[in-house]
Amino acid sequence: MTDAQTEALAQVQAITGGEDSERDRAVLESVGWNVEKAVQAIFDQADTPSQPVASSSRSRSPTMSRSYEQMEFEDFPLPGPPSRASSTPSAPPVARLGLGFLSFLTYPFTLSFSLMTNIIQYVFRILRIPFPRFRSTSISLRPPTAGRPPRSGNPRDAAERWVRELEDETGAMSVTRAAVTATTTARTEKDASEGSELRQREKSDSKGRLLPDFWLGSYESALKAAQSEAKMICVVIVSEEHDDTAEFKRNVLTDPDLVRTLTDNDFIVWGGDVRDSEAYQTALKLSATTYPFVAFVSLHPRAGARGTGSGSPQMSVISRHSGSPSTGTSAAALHAYITTTLVPRVTPLLNRLRAEIRMRQQERELRAEQDRAFAEAERMDRERMAKRREEELRIKREDEERQKKEEEQWMREQWREQWRQHVHANLTPEPGPETRGRLRIGIRLPNGQRLVRFFKPDENIEALYTWADTGFLASPSAHGEPASLPPADYKPEFEFSLASSFPREEVPLIEGKILGDVNALKGGANLVVEMKAGYGGRSHNGTDEGSSDEESSDEDGA
Repeated sequence: MTDAQTEALAQVQAITGGEDSERDRAVLESVGWNVEKAVQAIFDQADTPSQPVASSSRSRSPTMSRSYEQMEFEDFPLPGPPSRASSTPSAPPVARLGLGFLSFLTYPFTLSFSLMTNIIQYVFRILRIPFPRFRSTSISLRPPTAGRPPRSGNPRDAAERWVRELEDETGAMSVTRAAVTATTTARTEKDASEGSELRQREKSDSKGRLLPDFWLGSYESALKAAQSEAKMICVVIVSEEHDDTAEFKRNVLTDPDLVRTLTDNDFIVWGGDVRDSEAYQTALKLSATTYPFVAFVSLHPRAGARGTGSGSPQMSVISRHSGSPSTGTSAAALHAYITTTLVPRVTPLLNRLRAEIRMRQQERELRAEQDRAFAEAERMDRERMAKRREEELRIKREDEERQKKEEEQWMREQWREQWRQHVHANLTPEPGPETRGRLRIGIRLPNGQRLVRFFKPDENIEALYTWADTGFLASPSAHGEPASLPPADYKPEFEFSLASSFPREEVPLIEGKILGDVNALKGGANLVVEMKAGYGGRSHNGTDEGSSDEESSDEDGA
């Protein structure tokens, strides 16, 4: 078995008496190792009387002691005489005798009395005035019954209902609720000079009447909370069929000293009525036979570890108190027992356990903080590595793109150079003096070099641009010398434009237009090569390129 299963088995054996470990283990396995369900199943299977015999003393039958003893009992002898009255956990109902005809005759009176009682109780509840509960005296033809089963339901709902009924009956509020109400009332009445009569009545009635903060949940959940937080539990079980219940609620549970002691020592207070299933089962587990019943439960060293200081503590019943509110369960007796016996005895152990709990909590928080720091550092490292990879990929892409563009540019330069070599080697001969209307055109390159050539008037303007482009050759080949050809689909791009120097007039490249039709070229002209935007910089023959705006003189004449 695992450690958790071993601990569960130990808890079940401590609750049931540990007579049959094989049975306890089998029951635990059948309910999925749930301690509460296993104990309930064992109690249901136990051969016990349906109604435990009521007793005013501490004695109980051996069978009940074995079946319903939940924890190790550490009872102390309590002062005072035995209780004068008792009741059983089953809380038998009031017998109702009579005739149906008589019930029919008295029905109008009982109905009127019930309505009047409900109205008065509602008014008293609004005014926070305690209202006593009356037993039903209606007559019916039903036969007497020996008992009734406890009310079943959600333990939290049952606890809330019991606390709500307790507040209505005593006219008091729990400590936490009273503090919240006082804060809210103070804020509401901060600017008010005088309060209403009803509000003043509520203040005077509720002043000093407080109830401890009851645990809203099952008894098992209160045990688990007390064990995990190293706190003491005060268990309060009452029976509405008991004559001393109303006095116990009004005088004991609302006693200022007792409430203050329970609150200051951080008790977990759990309460209920045996009419509810959860309180009924708790009464059986704690062997409660006399009501009102009060028990104190706390962590205590195991029986085998006494005097040795070893062994893990377990939840144990330190003491049980029952009987009349004027004797064993009086507020003075409970307050004296808590302050003089219970707290001095269990506080050292609880303080040590709380220190261990705080140390474990600090260690968990430290580990959690370290884990968060490691996780944050890991996240930052991952982000840093991701950014570095992205930066490396970006630089690589940029290098590849730049290299690709450089290669493409280099190829275009090679093809352009090949095209210029091819054009320069295959230029048409210049027209001779006998050619009528020939045009003498001179151009000045960006590097200052001057070129002169004769053209026929009917030649296309593209021939002029082609001849000017050959001026950018680094090492022109001889006329007629074969040159490498660029790709067949290569289309030349002229990186310049031609314009007359003064007055400036651009000679645009127009497809199909002849030189004789250009006004700026009639009779010959001196042109300047102007580089287009984006094509400036180094020329192909290694000299600086730039547009020249200097006027060229006509040295040769037209």
